[in-house]
Amino acid sequence: MFFVVFQYHVPASRVAIAGEYYGKLQPILHAQPGFISETPYASPHEAHKQVLIARFVDEAAETNWRLQHDHLRIEKKGREAVFDDYRLRVGPSMNQSDATTPGSAGKEGGGNDRIVCLYERPVEDGTATPLSRSVSELIDPVKGAELDVSAALVDVEVYQSEKSLVWISGWNTASAATIFANSVRRVQDDSVELVEVKRDYGKYDREEAPEDADAAQDASVHA
Repeated sequence: MFFVVFQYHVPASRVAIAGEYYGKLQPILHAQPGFISETPYASPHEAHKQVLIARFVDEAAETNWRLQHDHLRIEKKGREAVFDDYRLRVGPSMNQSDATTPGSAGKEGGGNDRIVCLYERPVEDGTATPLSRSVSELIDPVKGAELDVSAALVDVEVYQSEKSLVWISGWNTASAATIFANSVRRVQDDSVELVEVKRDYGKYDREEAPEDADAAQDASVHA
């Protein structure tokens, strides 16, 4: 499976046009070969900050979507006139058992991996508000009694929808991400997924954007 984690901020004055663009793209995305699902969430802490988590069968399917003409055209409009800022992290799902295998990228001392952990769970009666960004509150006290992976934690955000919550945490070693994922206090119908980040870029930070991204967006306008 291949993931797209798209975090973005839309100011209040542009929410309507953002919704219009999303409404145009959603049916095209859902009809795209290799598309699995997409789930939108909103931040409970920052107004108009949102995330969309999309899943594809593989990287080729995600690439085909990225280069789809209507997607490129609307993406360019969004980048120039809708989003204050955004961040895209994309990559394949990571087999958790691989992260602690001798010789793997996640072994002791690796230190340069980029892993995102997606912990999604249903909204429950009595869910604490405001939602905490702390990953320590997600850890099972039995499984993680002596767990300390804070040095490997890069960032964490929490988002919510009407029916579910998601904590998105970034880690700089696969081993720490795996230890955390295996220590989360589980509830019914939740999920924990690890994503190996292949590209991490944004509206202004284009260093890891695909080489053809900007040119393809420009070409879509004149096609």
